[in-house]
Amino acid sequence: MRMEKVGFILHGKIRRKKTLKESLIARFSNEYVVVFYETLRPRHAAELTRQALQEKCDFIIAVGGDGTLNEMVNGYIQAGGCEQFTSCLGVLPSGTGNDFARGIGIEKRIDQLAGLIKNNQPRMLDAGAVAVHLPDGSQEVRYFDNIADMGFGAEVVARVNGVHIRKVLLGGSLTFILAVLRTFITFRHKNVRISWEGFEWEGRVLCLVVANGRYFGSGVGIAPEAVVDDGMFDIVLLADLSIIDYIRYFIKLRRCEKIDHPEASYYRARQVTVESQGAPVIIEADGEIEGYTPVTFSCLPGVLRFLAP
Repeated sequence: MRMEKVGFILHGKIRRKKTLKESLIARFSNEYVVVFYETLRPRHAAELTRQALQEKCDFIIAVGGDGTLNEMVNGYIQAGGCEQFTSCLGVLPSGTGNDFARGIGIEKRIDQLAGLIKNNQPRMLDAGAVAVHLPDGSQEVRYFDNIADMGFGAEVVARVNGVHIRKVLLGGSLTFILAVLRTFITFRHKNVRISWEGFEWEGRVLCLVVANGRYFGSGVGIAPEAVVDDGMFDIVLLADLSIIDYIRYFIKLRRCEKIDHPEASYYRARQVTVESQGAPVIIEADGEIEGYTPVTFSCLPGVLRFLAP
């Protein structure tokens, strides 16, 4: 009888990697064939996911943070996803943010992951597609499982991702805090035009969030009512909200509560288009800079066969 195969997409620079691998082997090797795929460069996890699919892994588990999971999702969808393969995706959160895992109740526990694999009752989760423009003028479509945004949050991500040596010296959390503080000082609201079916809006924005999941930015509950398998995005528009007001309401965001402010609006939509008035605006998804406006976000219902509580 064929043993089921579990492929772990392991972030190559994860802390205590040797110990973690030993723990995974000890927990799974008696019941499953265990294979490790370690990342060596940016976006390598997408390639490794396609390899794991071709090598007929029954379960493909991202071991890392939101970025590793994002790359796995991109590789899965690019390869044909659930229409081509029966493999189940999953995550063992091992990064600094782990926002998607937090939103769906997945903990940093190997025992929980083992239970999800043994039960093998995956949920069909939504994903998002983001069609962005690149600096050379070309277009690209990328995918995200959690949240995409533009404005303040995206500029924080751009600062964090641009200081790799500093991240090594200071650690991820401190680097993130410093990036937030610098962005507070330098940020300028963006002039944009936003539209979806039956809706058009134009003006200055602090932040526009297109949410499949609830959390981003290491535990900020920006979209309290988002559901990952309802076939819709939750849209959070923080328009001409000041930086000071954002700080004032930050505790509510950390508690995953809506902001009660005239410049804060909440909507639901399946597809969103954004054009900038002036210079192109940075777009990020799941903590990765993807490109610039103009951009279209599209919800892809039920495209991820995912192990989740």
